[in-house]
Amino acid sequence: MPIIPGKKCPRCRTSHYSPLPEQPWFLRLPGAAHLVCTDCGQDFYFFGGISVLHERRANERIQPPHTLLVRFGDGEQKFAQIQDITTAGIGFTYTLDKQKFLCDRLTIDLFNCKQGAFLKDLPVRIVSSEVSVQNVAGQPTTMMRNGARFIDLNRTQKKLLAHFIPASDPKKQT
Repeated sequence: MPIIPGKKCPRCRTSHYSPLPEQPWFLRLPGAAHLVCTDCGQDFYFFGGISVLHERRANERIQPPHTLLVRFGDGEQKFAQIQDITTAGIGFTYTLDKQKFLCDRLTIDLFNCKQGAFLKDLPVRIVSSEVSVQNVAGQPTTMMRNGARFIDLNRTQKKLLAHFIPASDPKKQT
C-alpha cells in the first residue's frame, strides 16, 4: 500500500485532484479527505499530512506468463502485456510511443499464444493509468500501465473468463 507525504497522488505523485463523494466514517475527522487524481484516475485518502493509495481490487491477482496478451483498438490492432488479471479486472502495459488510445471504455481480446486459446470482445472500463519511462533495448521508452475493470459481461463471458484465467496461471500448470 503506497503511502507518501503531502497531499498528492501516491501513484503518479501529482497534486492534481478533486474530492470524491464516497466518504467512509473516518473521513469525518478534520483534515481528512477521499480524493481522486485528475491525471491518472487513482483514488486515495489524505489525513495526518500523508496520502494513502486506496486499493479497490478484492480478488486475488494472478501474474500470467508473458504469452498471455491483450489486444485492443479499432482498425489498427494494438497489443499489451498482461501484468495481472482476476475475474473482476486486468492490469496491462504497453508502449505509449507507438500505441495510444484515449477512451476509458473499450473492448479487449485476451490471447494465450502458447495454448492458442482466446476470448474476444470483453468490455472494460479503465480505472487507473500510470506512465513510466523504462529502458527497453538500451533506449528510454514511455510505457503506460492501465488497470481496468470488466464491465457488463454476459453470463457466458463470465463463465469463460473464470475458466480462462486458471488455465493461464503458470503456478497451476505442471
